[in-house]
Amino acid sequence: MMRIKPAVFFFALLILAGQSLAAFEELEIGVASQAMGGTGVVLFGAEMALFNPAAIAGVYDRNVTVSGRLPFSNMDFGTYGIDGAFHLSGRWNLGLNLRYFGGDLYNEQMAAVTLAGMLTDDMSFGLQPVICMASIADGVSEYGSATTMAVNMGFQVRMYNRWLLAASVRNPFQARLGNSSEYLKRRVDVGLRYEPVTDMISALTFSRDFYGMRIHVGQSLPLGPVIILAGVQSNPVSISGGMVASTFGISLKYAVITHPQLDLTHQFGVTYDF
Repeated sequence: MMRIKPAVFFFALLILAGQSLAAFEELEIGVASQAMGGTGVVLFGAEMALFNPAAIAGVYDRNVTVSGRLPFSNMDFGTYGIDGAFHLSGRWNLGLNLRYFGGDLYNEQMAAVTLAGMLTDDMSFGLQPVICMASIADGVSEYGSATTMAVNMGFQVRMYNRWLLAASVRNPFQARLGNSSEYLKRRVDVGLRYEPVTDMISALTFSRDFYGMRIHVGQSLPLGPVIILAGVQSNPVSISGGMVASTFGISLKYAVITHPQLDLTHQFGVTYDF
């Protein structure tokens, strides 16, 4: 029975989230997720907490990741982040995600604190308050800034050892930003993960936001100390790929994503376990 309740919970959140116009950039980086077609809702680790707050529930080692993204190979649109997670107490972990986008004239900052834990041996849940701030300058002095707070939540349920069901909802309570009261982005993700052997992951996820419905497919293939990643997603159709190379507690990560009309998007990251 415990494995049925999360699905009911997710569909209730799906109705809550709906569709709306939104403000603020997409500040999720998650190099491995993007290389696997944006399937982060079913993946694990501190980098994935912005895709699914439950992603850090199974983290037992302390780690920190420094990463960045260059959308369409343009330095002016770069997003940079720091992600970390550590064991808090009992079955609970704490995570921190920081993001910065933009430059002197316009920038966005985000800070998220995640509390996630194992509710049962098979089910994890995460809750994540997020603070978002946008600042605009007129070229000489500060023109204005706005700050708001949102809440994200998610769960992951392991089924039959090799299968995982996961879902997350971002901004279900319709937080708004600035005097214009634009909505922060609202999004619901749900997906399945199959892992026959360690790090060989097949993922299928669906997401819904103000752009409509998207389908994401991802695959990882371990080859010794290197993991090869690939994926595809719809709306617009894009193909992605990348790799993770690990040695002596350090992981180097790279992802590249295509776009039907624009240049390639590059993502990179370094994770240190300590």
